[in-house]
Amino acid sequence: MRQPLEKEIKKMLWKDKSKEEVYKVLITETNKHELIHLLNNLPTRNRRTKTFLITLFLVLLLALLTTKQLLFIYLHENSNVSLILGFIGPIIHVYIMRELLLSHRLAYQILPLLSILALFRLENRILPDAYMYISMAVLSGALYLFLFPKSEQLRYPAH
Repeated sequence: MRQPLEKEIKKMLWKDKSKEEVYKVLITETNKHELIHLLNNLPTRNRRTKTFLITLFLVLLLALLTTKQLLFIYLHENSNVSLILGFIGPIIHVYIMRELLLSHRLAYQILPLLSILALFRLENRILPDAYMYISMAVLSGALYLFLFPKSEQLRYPAH
């Protein structure tokens, strides 16, 4: 469940308020660090709407790869241990899809890394999968740079 502060921030960002305006309105002595953290991990409305279709494409690619992995597990895993270990990848994919749909910064940071690491496994180097992993790495990396530019990141106050 999302935090109430995150919901309030998203409402204000959706009304085209800048991150600085949101910070000035919502800051209290107790939520200073949490507010900065949440603001730095959410994109502005303008940037989010511009990249919505690309994000949906990333989610679709990840859903296709997850479905393929689940089918492979269903068809080929024989022991209980390998069955349990086989579900680790799809569970991580589902979490990343959730974070992408919520436009959280973590998804755009971790997806390029995991996509490149997936190419080290031989079974992921077959042609359609390799292109899917490469395109996910490139697209999510580019979206990360576009959605969360360093110039918009708020600084933590000095103690």
